[in-house]
Amino acid sequence: MQLHEDMIDAYDSISSLHAIEHFGLGRYGDPVDYYGHLKAIDNITKILRKEGRFYFSAPIGKQRIEFNAHRVFSVQYLMDLFAKNYVVDSFSYVDDNGDLYTEIDLKRSDVSNSFGCNFGCGIFELKKI
Repeated sequence: MQLHEDMIDAYDSISSLHAIEHFGLGRYGDPVDYYGHLKAIDNITKILRKEGRFYFSAPIGKQRIEFNAHRVFSVQYLMDLFAKNYVVDSFSYVDDNGDLYTEIDLKRSDVSNSFGCNFGCGIFELKKI
């Protein structure tokens, strides 16, 4: 998708709550594109102003695609993906049992196993740098 120049650095806040994991999988009539989620995050980064807020949630667990339903992201993958353009201000998650954990320390070793989730929900509050 080509962004109009008026959209670049135009927004203070953007949210993507359980959407990006579906991009590029064809379920909703979009073309199949393995990199659909990366293109979406790249476009969000472009239209968000410096120090703007990006509210992001997606399934977390062992990294995989459940075609054509959704992606499940490992927390480490998301951390690596966001590191270049964002600071994580807050991370919370809902585990496989539906329990909510807030203000989680992402320096813990549990990041590498996505906090034990198979199909949890990661909730990020990010600030663009």
